[in-house]
Amino acid sequence: MVLARSNRDINQKEAIGNYEFTLTPRALFASNGTILPCHDKSKLINLLEKLTREDVPHEDHQLPQAGSTTHQDAMDTGFTDTTSTDQPSRKIALVDGMVLVQRLSKKPATVVTVKDLSGCFNDRLMSLTRDYDEIILVFDTYRTDSLKSATRDKRRQGKAIQYQVRDDTNIKHIPLSRFLSHDQTKADLTDYLAAKILEYNRGSSKLIITSASGNTRSNKDLLFEENNHEEADTLLIHQAVLASHRNPADAQLMFFSPDTDILLLVTANYDLLLKNNRFRWPLVLCRLNHCGEL
Repeated sequence: MVLARSNRDINQKEAIGNYEFTLTPRALFASNGTILPCHDKSKLINLLEKLTREDVPHEDHQLPQAGSTTHQDAMDTGFTDTTSTDQPSRKIALVDGMVLVQRLSKKPATVVTVKDLSGCFNDRLMSLTRDYDEIILVFDTYRTDSLKSATRDKRRQGKAIQYQVRDDTNIKHIPLSRFLSHDQTKADLTDYLAAKILEYNRGSSKLIITSASGNTRSNKDLLFEENNHEEADTLLIHQAVLASHRNPADAQLMFFSPDTDILLLVTANYDLLLKNNRFRWPLVLCRLNHCGEL
């Protein structure tokens, strides 16, 4: 069992005495028992994209320039493959909800209340996933008894303000960063948005699934067990496995997340997920700030 310390915010003595440990794979350690640190994880995506550019002919792999209309469309609506004639029977989008919330940091002038924010969030989500048959939206779980939560509290030094998350809560003059500064506000907002997305799309022909605070719901007759995932990363993989079981083998999975951990988790769980032979990789990793195939 290991306590991994990556910064000075973690008090090892306090953490050991107050938080439950988990079993750690031996693969994370050298033969002498020392931890094998991962210093280059953040470089992984760039290296893979570089390999892709080297393998694909130049005329087939021209990415839009930053600032262009095409580039902005890719940022806001995701990547759509228009070159392949072998289309999948179903397309499934898995979206990290808090990443999409953070992209609303510059709220439109029409967003006055929390209900307005939910409508704007729904519009962004539906635009991003407009070409997909199934949309799975997951959020981080904010647990008050976790080490991660305690570490965040120390960093804030009690400066966070908790806001009520209701339809009529006025947020016109509140920056989103301040509104989301308190973990309880974020927890309440994730529950609120998950419920609103299902409400807005109750009659949609698409299958919409939302997961927040351990509870997963859908706009169809699907039932899900409660889960204890704190991170959206692992919850995305969990939902991807479930989607792989209920969809045909030629269906396509698309992950919308900027986190390199998603790619590593997809690789680790390769045998449990759908595979799409049209791509160099069995899955497509789409980052909200730069979309493309690997």
